[in-house]
Amino acid sequence: MKKQLLVLTVLLATATWSYGQITRNESKLSRGYLRLGFSNFGQELNDDLSNFSVDDGGLASDATMLENLLDGRYGAKRGYVFEFGRNYYFNKNSLLPIFDTKIGLDWTQLSLTYNELDWSSIIERDRAAGYEVDEMGFFAASASSKIGPVISINFIDKLVLDVRAQLAATYFVNGLDYYAYSEDDERYFTFMPEEEDSEEVDGIAAFGKLGKFGFKQNYGATVRYSVIGLSIDYFPGSFKYAYETSEGGGDVQAGEEKFKNNVFQIKLSLTL
Repeated sequence: MKKQLLVLTVLLATATWSYGQITRNESKLSRGYLRLGFSNFGQELNDDLSNFSVDDGGLASDATMLENLLDGRYGAKRGYVFEFGRNYYFNKNSLLPIFDTKIGLDWTQLSLTYNELDWSSIIERDRAAGYEVDEMGFFAASASSKIGPVISINFIDKLVLDVRAQLAATYFVNGLDYYAYSEDDERYFTFMPEEEDSEEVDGIAAFGKLGKFGFKQNYGATVRYSVIGLSIDYFPGSFKYAYETSEGGGDVQAGEEKFKNNVFQIKLSLTL
């Protein structure tokens, strides 16, 4: 009950704060916005191991778990994004004689995303090979704050196009933790490799260990008529993760690599 009250309090505080950030500025030198929509993370998995080679005793294929993830193939389902922010304009008068044009900064104060990861094709492949699958964590989430230049062009009446390019400070959590086993073998992938002489972490500590902070780019546009609009954003980048994986046969790979982290979003936009 206490946890539910805490979650409700946080949600109410966030809603109140976001409303305060997007409400209309009478000086017209800034406009607040709220966006809600779908977030597509990475690409579909490739589970075809029919064409592979053996390299120094290990399996070399773009369908291995490691190669899938390095190339940004996470098997993510369509996820969700919620964000709010404000455009701060530098000029009151139009920069162009024909269309009312303003330039400024677009600060997306908070952007939250969540995607579930669908590894059913890998699970079915391993079960068909005689492995038992211990389904653990399959999700990805992020929290970002983005800022960068924006150009707003008022073409006719209340029809406006906003074009933006932003730098995004991002905290990303990848909860992928896959494990399959047979009587004498195992296949697995984890972003939380066990360290020697380290105590086991779980709960909030494990969540914190999974999280990575870094900077990404964001390119987007919003077409709006009056207060209602449609936004699209491309949010590319990568994060360096420690990992450990085995495709079976006793061969284990471990290290630290950069994993692609590309996101495409489409959102309804409310601009006040």
